[in-house]
Amino acid sequence: MTRTTTLGLALLLLLEVNPAAAGGATYPFQACFETASALHDVPLDLMLAVAATESSWDPDARSHANAHGIMQIQWPGTARHLGVRRVAELYNPCLNIELGGRYLRELLDRHNGDTTWALAAYNYGPTRIASSPTLPAGALRYVATVEAHRARIQAGSRVDLRAAEQVGGLMRFDQAFRAERYAATMNARIGGAEFFVTALPSGEHAVRMAVGEGGLSAVDVSTLDLLGWPEADR
Repeated sequence: MTRTTTLGLALLLLLEVNPAAAGGATYPFQACFETASALHDVPLDLMLAVAATESSWDPDARSHANAHGIMQIQWPGTARHLGVRRVAELYNPCLNIELGGRYLRELLDRHNGDTTWALAAYNYGPTRIASSPTLPAGALRYVATVEAHRARIQAGSRVDLRAAEQVGGLMRFDQAFRAERYAATMNARIGGAEFFVTALPSGEHAVRMAVGEGGLSAVDVSTLDLLGWPEADR
């Protein structure tokens, strides 16, 4: 059994013996985040903010850069550096979160606790960041997004399950694959409606919802509230 598989089982066992850790969770897989945060001494709000930025909380996310899972661990470089031998392991949410926490701890230590540089390295890669005397503009935008999520978490506000901007009653995304991923996530969670993607004249992509004949169940409504779906579009 590999180290990552053993650790993944340990994390799952911890959740089983301590079910209260997940009770009333505000964020997806919060108990896993709490465990990884304590294990690697990485602030919980920082880990949550990175997950919101990287994958919009989607444990099945895969990027064009071959990064996988909720914390978007890059395959094969970063994953193998962290001891992962099979890409399928990255789709175990608790294990992926633990890997992300361990990697953040490593980057924070490498940059003497400087969160800005650690986040830039998480986004751009440690080698690219180390070879630059200043941070690239793209890395700075990434850091700003993470810190914005973090500020909302610290203030006790909800971070929506998406990387989108709500404008005029629509969920707008700048890239089609993000919109499609969000629509798939919503279709898996909401039984009384169908979510689909449409292209906008601006070049953005919007996710719309069509309520089925049977209407939304009470669970659907509660889930939509949790995920920040506008009431006007129900």
